[in-house]
Amino acid sequence: MADVGFADLVEIYRHTRFDGNGGGTLTVATSGIAATLRSIEADQSLYDLTQVSLVEPGEPVVGSQIAINVAAPNLKLGILADTFVKLFLAPGAAFAEPVSYFVIDCRYASGDAPVPPLLLAYRAMLTVTALLKEAASYVIELQRELVFIGTGSVVVPITFTEADLTPSLIGAAGRLETLFADPLHSQEKAELLAAAVIELAGGQRTDRRFQFIVSNLERVCDEVEKGYRLFVSSFSYSKIRKEIETARLDYINKIHKTIVDIQGQLLGIPVATIVVASQLKLSKDCGIEFWTNCAVLLGAWIFVGLLWLAVRNQWHTLSMLAGEITGQRARLDNDYAALSDDFVDVFNDLDARIKWHRKVLVGVSGLALAGALLATIAFLILTESGSARCLVGG
Repeated sequence: MADVGFADLVEIYRHTRFDGNGGGTLTVATSGIAATLRSIEADQSLYDLTQVSLVEPGEPVVGSQIAINVAAPNLKLGILADTFVKLFLAPGAAFAEPVSYFVIDCRYASGDAPVPPLLLAYRAMLTVTALLKEAASYVIELQRELVFIGTGSVVVPITFTEADLTPSLIGAAGRLETLFADPLHSQEKAELLAAAVIELAGGQRTDRRFQFIVSNLERVCDEVEKGYRLFVSSFSYSKIRKEIETARLDYINKIHKTIVDIQGQLLGIPVATIVVASQLKLSKDCGIEFWTNCAVLLGAWIFVGLLWLAVRNQWHTLSMLAGEITGQRARLDNDYAALSDDFVDVFNDLDARIKWHRKVLVGVSGLALAGALLATIAFLILTESGSARCLVGG
């Protein structure tokens, strides 16, 4: 059997003046057309596939005009339709553009350019249908029906006319497609679209539902956009609150750690005070009492020095944390200005904690310094003036 494809049939269709009664007059413009006709005439199976035949037996000659019978070929090859509207009624055409077809009234074959406005609108409609198909609870392709289940069940038959395929449909379909272009939250978007369809088309006559959706597609887009904004706002707020709360706990732990890290030194303040108070003795000469007092006083000032270093390090840590918290607050104000007021108390609490811990560090430093000064005063009181010569070897 010779190989005859739909492209060969398109050549025949293009050169045929159809009479509207299942036939027409074919101009045998090329040798390829003549060869195709001969192959079909010689093979019954090719005729069954192509549904093209000569009205009267004869030899196709290039340049001649002959009467032929033309019917729709086998769907395996392609579709021959009188009009685009009839093409749109072909099996599967509600959900996808047929791969191979020829439309008689405008002599348009699949892949031709330029694309007719009606076909552009049909392709936009297919975009809408594809998105509705994703949002539907069930799809019955043979009956061209979409089923949406919400508070009730809404069946949407895919029926439309040429009047529904308007230029405005292209823009509205593009807008809806843009909403679903980002795969993020695709399931939630589909649910929002399904809810919009149920609300919008549920009160319409069943056979008019799809047409009503198409004619009100901008309204559908508005509902999906509005619902998605609310969803994203809720999602973002929950996520941001969780992040802020986690950061808050982390900062609180770090702030408290500034005291915990030096609590050993802090506990040493009363111990050192007791030691100084109990160890200082009256000194009249360069005896053991004088040198004991010197050692106790030196130990007190060494303790103060070490404590000051620890306090200084913790002060710098608090300053660094304060800077991080300020940066976090600024980022929240810049990125989520509408939500920043909800977290003012969190940042104010952290600022207050830092200020309180700084006061504690200042107080601790003051107590240690006061203790060392008192120890120095006590040393001077208990050490007679003449004993000072011991420090210079006198």
